[in-house]
This record gives sequence, C-alpha cells and structure tokens, in this order.
Amino acid sequence: MALAEKTNHKKFMKISDKPRRELENELRRLLSVLMTGTREEFKKAKKEIESFWRRETEAFKLSAPMVFEFLPKFDQIENVANKEAFASGLSFFFLTLSDDHFETLKNFTLKVIQHPNGHLREAIRNTADWLCGSLANRVDPFVYPKGKELTNEQKDEQIKACEQYVNFVKETETLIDKYDTEDEDVEYVDEMKPSINKSLQQLWNRLTESRAYQMVLESTRLIPYEIFMKRKEIEQELVEMLKETKGDFELGDIKDIIYNEDESDDMMKIVAMFDTGQGAVELQNVLDVVSDAWNYFPHKVLGGLCPQEKVLGH
Repeated sequence: MALAEKTNHKKFMKISDKPRRELENELRRLLSVLMTGTREEFKKAKKEIESFWRRETEAFKLSAPMVFEFLPKFDQIENVANKEAFASGLSFFFLTLSDDHFETLKNFTLKVIQHPNGHLREAIRNTADWLCGSLANRVDPFVYPKGKELTNEQKDEQIKACEQYVNFVKETETLIDKYDTEDEDVEYVDEMKPSINKSLQQLWNRLTESRAYQMVLESTRLIPYEIFMKRKEIEQELVEMLKETKGDFELGDIKDIIYNEDESDDMMKIVAMFDTGQGAVELQNVLDVVSDAWNYFPHKVLGGLCPQEKVLGH
C-alpha cells in the first residue's frame, strides 16, 4: 500500500509539472514571434500572451522568469517594428516580475528608452508603468483595516522600494541631463518635440507625480522639526474641516493638488472643496488654513520641499 501511494505521488508530480513546462515553451515561442514575426504574427502573439496571463495566472507567474533568457537578445532583433512589439509584449511579464526582479527590468527600461525610434521609446515607457506600480504598491502597501500595523515583511519591502524609487528617479534625471538641449525653450513636456529627452521627461513625470513618491521624499530626508509639527497641525485642521463639509474629498486630494501644482488657480480649487455657502468669517478661516497648507506642504516644482523650507534655506 505504501509503495502504491509513493508511485501515485510520483505520477501526480509529473502530471502537475507538465502544464508549466508546456506554458514556458509556448511563451518562448510567442516571444520569438515578437522578435522575428510579421506584423500580423506579432499582433496575434501579444494577444495570446495576454490570454495566457488572464486564463492561467498562477502558471504564468511560475513560468514568467524564462523571459530573462530573451532580454539579452534584444539588440539582435533586426527590425525596429519587432523591437517595438517585443517591448510592448513584455507588459505582462513586467506586471508579474517587477516586485522580485525590479533592478533587471529597470535597467532594461533605461537602456531601451534611449533608442532613437520614438515608437519603441513609447512602447517601453508604457510597459514600464508596471515598474511604477510596483514601487507605489510596496512603498504604500494596502492594509485593511486602515491604520493596521505593517508586517515585518512589508516594512522590509517598504525600505527596499524607497531605495529603488530614489535610485530610479536619480538615474532618470542623469539621463535627462545627458540628453538635455539648451535650445529646448518650452515650459511643458507636451510642448517638446519628440526626442529621447522628452521620453525621459515623461518617464520622470510618471515616477514623481504619485503620492507614493511624496512619501519617499519625506521618509528619506530630514524635515525641520518646526515645519514637521506645523504640517501635522495643518493636516488635523484640514481633516476636521473636510468632515464638516461632508464632501467626497480627502486630505490626500489636497496634498496631490499642492504637490502637482501647475496652474495659478490651484489654490482656489482647494478652497472650493470647502464651499458650503459659508459666511465671510468662515471663508476667511478656510483661506487661512489653505494658505498655510500651500506654504507647508511639499511641492514637486521645489524638489519635494515646501515654500517655508525654501525660505529657511533648508
């Protein structure tokens, strides 16, 4: 009986492992099609990769690391359309592997985004969205109920992700400096002509616009004590005012507007959140608190500092 059970166990192991090997081989075939196939062939191959991910998610996660066999072969792809298809087809591999293989995928992204072909740069930039998502999810992990203590594993990942985030932004900024052109006399990225510099600027904006990056900035630098305490006081006032208005806005929405401010009326957008037809006295109180928030909360255009820190020369 024991021998029979042992034999059955061996059969079971072989049967359960077979689909994974088959999926790995099928993914190898599809990646090869992306690298060498015709336009119709690689469009179909990308759809099949997505279908495998959706239908056999767990098996896909186990099989996905085989993609690292193909990344070193990127430069061998002769047709730029195939390079674009390959970069675009990596999307679900990036989604699956970004947490555990961040550095490898980040380095590949920064290499490809320097290619002279704009369509290829756009393809890898879109694929790299999963790197940004990985960083954000690990820096600010979802916990339920809200306020629950993070596990030790989550804390370790948070520290690691903060370091990866800072390095990714710094490496992107270094490349921006490399490709910067002094005759680029524009104020907004959208006004730039297609170029490597523009693609890098768009990647940088994607990295630095999130609330998670604000958390990284605050956690990786020393905030003057008086500013830290004043900021906490303002946050509490805003939370209480938001409760009174019973609207759909949260403190994070106010921080986002201030951090990403790019229009002259952004401050009034915040004031409008508290518009309940209040009298002059109440409106003046709102203006005072919002003005304090503007001066003490981080601004992206100031490199994550607040205006008051700039005044203090921090």
